[in-house]
Amino acid sequence: MFIKREQELELLNKSYNEPNSTIDFIFGPISSGKTALINEFSKEKDTLYISSYEMFPSLFFTKLANIINNFFEQKDINFKINNFLDLLEFLDAQKIENKLIIVFDDFHNVQKVDKNALTNLLTFWKKKLKNKNIHLVISSSIFFQDSFDKDINKHSNNRITLDYLDFTAIKSLFPKMNKLDQLYVYSLLGTSSSNLKYYNVQKDFTENIYNLFLSQNAFLFDYGIRVLKNEISDIGTYSSILYAISQGNTKIGDIANSLDVKSTYLTRYMQKLIDMMIVKKVVPLGEDVKKSKFGRYEIVDNTLKFWFSYIYPNYSNLQSSNVSKVTKQIEDEFISKSVFLSYKKCIKEIIYKQQKEIFGYEPNFIGSWWDNNNNNIDLIAYNKRYITFVQILWEDKDLAKISYSKLKSSSDKFETTLEKKYIIITKNTFFNMK
Repeated sequence: MFIKREQELELLNKSYNEPNSTIDFIFGPISSGKTALINEFSKEKDTLYISSYEMFPSLFFTKLANIINNFFEQKDINFKINNFLDLLEFLDAQKIENKLIIVFDDFHNVQKVDKNALTNLLTFWKKKLKNKNIHLVISSSIFFQDSFDKDINKHSNNRITLDYLDFTAIKSLFPKMNKLDQLYVYSLLGTSSSNLKYYNVQKDFTENIYNLFLSQNAFLFDYGIRVLKNEISDIGTYSSILYAISQGNTKIGDIANSLDVKSTYLTRYMQKLIDMMIVKKVVPLGEDVKKSKFGRYEIVDNTLKFWFSYIYPNYSNLQSSNVSKVTKQIEDEFISKSVFLSYKKCIKEIIYKQQKEIFGYEPNFIGSWWDNNNNNIDLIAYNKRYITFVQILWEDKDLAKISYSKLKSSSDKFETTLEKKYIIITKNTFFNMK
C-alpha cells in the first residue's frame, strides 16, 4: 500500500530520468514501505525485480541468475553461480536497450550469503554497470557498516532512508474513525500498512487486539520473533533488551540493571538493534548522539513495542489460551504506557509541521531536553532572540497552572540568555488541531 511517500517517489523518478545510468539506495525498517515505494515507482516501467532469501550460496546465486534469465525470456542456466561478483558478470552480459530498472530488494540477505557483495557491487558499478542503460535500486532493512558510507554516498544518486510514517497516515487509512480511536490504533500498530491492513474497523478495539495478537493463530502472535529472526539466529539477549526497553528502561544503565549485566556488555547488541532500525538512540537538544551520556533508547515500531510489552512476557500463558490475565494487564496499562507516549509524539509531529504558527517565529533549533536530575521538557525551540519551552499534558486545562509552574522551574535548568516563552498543550488542543 503506497501512501505519503511522494517526496521519495519524486527523487527516484528524477534519478530514473537522468540520461545516464543511476544507482539509488533505500534503507528502512521492516514494514516501513520500501517495497510499496519501489512498486509504485516502477509501475509501467521495464523492471527486473530480484528479491532474495537465504539458502546455500551456489543455489542462492544460481536462483538469482535464473530470475535474470527468465526476465530476458531465456531458459534456466545449466551451471552454478557461486558468488555475487559472478552474478554481476552474468547480469552485465545481458543485452539491454531501453532504460531498465533493476531492483535488488532486501540486499542485506545477499550480504549475509556473500560478505563481499556490497564491495563488489560498488566496484563493478564503477567499472562496468554504469555504462549500461540501467537504473539500479538497492533496498535494505539494515544499515551497512560505516565503512561503506563514503562509497555509497559517492556512487549513488540518492540515499533514501524511510522512517515510519507519522500519525496522519492513520487518518488517511481510517478517515471515518474518530481521532481518539485513531490514536489508539496508532499506539497499537504504528503506521505499518502491512500490519494496519489487518485492523478490522467493524470490530471494537479490544476484539482487534485479541484477533491480531492474543489468539494463537493471530497474524501478529509471533511478530517479535519473526522480526528478530530475519537477521539474528540467537535472539535471546536481543529479546531481553527489547523487553527491558518496553518496560520503560530507556537509559543504557537501567537496561543493564534490569538484565543484571554491565552496560559495556550491551554495546554490540544495542548497535545491532540500531543498525536494524529496530531501536533508535535519542539525545537531549544540543547533545551529540555519539558522545552524549544522556542518551535514551526507544523501540521504533509501535507494533513491536506492544508485542514486547504484552505478548513476550506472557507467551506461555497465551500458548495455553490463558488470555484473561493478559487482557487485564493491557486494560490497566495501555493508556498510561502506550497511548500517552503516542499522543506526545503526535503533538510533536504537529508542532514540527506548524512551527511558525505555534511559536510566532521560525526556530533555528527544536527538540526535547532532559538532564540526569529528572528535569524533562517535552520541546524547546529557539532562534537568536526567543526561546520557547513546551509541556504536553494529557490532562485538561484545569491542571495547566500547576504544570506551568513546573515548566518554568525546569526551564531554569536550561542555560539561556534568550527571551523566554512558555506553551502548555492539553488533549483538548490535540483534538482541535488539524
